[in-house]
Amino acid sequence: MANVEKACPIVTRATEQGLEVLAFKHPSAGKQFVKGTIEKGEQPRIAAERELLEESGLVCRSAMEPLGSFPIGRERTLWHFFAWHSSGLPDRWRHTAEDDFGHTFAFFWHPMKLPLDEDWYPIFHEAYHFFAARLPAP
Repeated sequence: MANVEKACPIVTRATEQGLEVLAFKHPSAGKQFVKGTIEKGEQPRIAAERELLEESGLVCRSAMEPLGSFPIGRERTLWHFFAWHSSGLPDRWRHTAEDDFGHTFAFFWHPMKLPLDEDWYPIFHEAYHFFAARLPAP
């Protein structure tokens, strides 16, 4: 069986209250960050851009910066993280995902100065811990 790897685009914005990261509420699996499986032969950065479009409707108009890779979860699946600093996006929106059985995700911004609470799907605590210290200043 081939190794499954994930791409995780981390979208940030600067506010008067500090740096925020894009997240969403999954209708059945808690709060999450955008992430998805890298397809066979696909480069991780391209997968991150594709997943961002499929799950949020956003098109990355500038290059995503690599933040590194880290094994996440019980299976130690390798996740590849990329940062995109955005501007002009709404505070909240809903998007029906193209690749998740048509679920509608409710997007919001999570302040980086706050820890994740129990409403977050567990593996995203690991992801947050990894990428939070690696985000470039806006």
